[in-house]
Amino acid sequence: MIELARSEAMAATPRRRIFFVSNGVFGYQPAGGDIHLLHTIRAAAQAGWQVECFGGPSLQHHLKEWKLPARMIFTSPQDEQELRHYNLSGQFRLLWTFFRRFAATVKRLKQVPADAVVFSATDYWFDVLPAVFSKAKLKVVVLQMQAPTLREVVFRTRVDVEASRVASLHYCLSQWVSLKALRWCRHKRLVVVQPLLQAAALKKGFLPAEVACIPNGVDVETADNVPEQKKQFDVVWMGRVHRQKGIDDLMMALQFLARTFPDFRALLIGNLKPALGARVEELGLTANVEFCGYLSGAEKFRRLKSARLFLMPSRHEGLPIVVGEALACGLPVVAYELEMYRPFFGSLIRYAPCFDVEKFCASAAGALKRLRAGERLLDDTDLARFKQTNSWPEVERQLTDLLAQSA
Repeated sequence: MIELARSEAMAATPRRRIFFVSNGVFGYQPAGGDIHLLHTIRAAAQAGWQVECFGGPSLQHHLKEWKLPARMIFTSPQDEQELRHYNLSGQFRLLWTFFRRFAATVKRLKQVPADAVVFSATDYWFDVLPAVFSKAKLKVVVLQMQAPTLREVVFRTRVDVEASRVASLHYCLSQWVSLKALRWCRHKRLVVVQPLLQAAALKKGFLPAEVACIPNGVDVETADNVPEQKKQFDVVWMGRVHRQKGIDDLMMALQFLARTFPDFRALLIGNLKPALGARVEELGLTANVEFCGYLSGAEKFRRLKSARLFLMPSRHEGLPIVVGEALACGLPVVAYELEMYRPFFGSLIRYAPCFDVEKFCASAAGALKRLRAGERLLDDTDLARFKQTNSWPEVERQLTDLLAQSA
């Protein structure tokens, strides 16, 4: 009777409304930021919020795939084709699409009432500025990574800056404008995913109460439900082809390990063969490397668990979900000691001096030798703590607690 009365009371109470602005979702294969957004939407819906989303057909596709109860407010045509922006002309087409989606969002802001919450899925201007312009009583913005400075863009001293500099210049100016605009809002929350970003936000003038450090989250439940697999591969890598990912160093490491270990095998997860197939053949690694295409859900974790070691030669990152997924599968990780790793992952990662590819290879070889001998390299207590604090249920709880501050 008590539960029935509570249900009837909830049904009679107007639902709180939250509007997600996510104009940067384009692909039909969700990236890390897209997954974070979808989990946040699910957490809000389960907490009783009425969810509405500004975005395009790709976002609608993901909402349907995840069976999320959210109303779409389209900011681009529903028959819009998937955008690709690998070359310079593609980047300019993407920029024009951002402007169109931004204008469409601003035009529809009258649908956002004053007692609502607006949640910007990214720190880009086309998501943040509509949130700032809205009448919503609380504006929430997610900050995943520190943008390059103007100096780093001009002199190309950060590895994620492409030769054209167009995307990096846009990112630099976008984050500066977004954070400046957000600071003018009276009621705001900046959600950062790792401690260094929290310190950077405070230096930019945000108050401690306005910054919440909530990690990206890892699908620990799915990883735990996948049984242990026979070790078919020595190493595994998962990601996209970009100079910041350390692709050249990855290839050198695979070549070194293939010379060092008999019957060496590596697994590359993602749509990578068109970009890396010829390179693998050129290095004589065709018999050692397997491409398995894009994977998600349990199949991704099954394949991760079929390997012994995860290689992470990235030269710049925010808080990579792939490292958390590897750890959730019990895979040791060898990575360059980027400044954002140790404050978050601690001693769970085996670090190599930044961009010293010889020491990266040596560290990977040393770890693989011990793993082939049956040693366990991860501390069970530290790993259990990491999985508990970074599981999606825990992250979703923190996000819903933050949203409840507006109730």
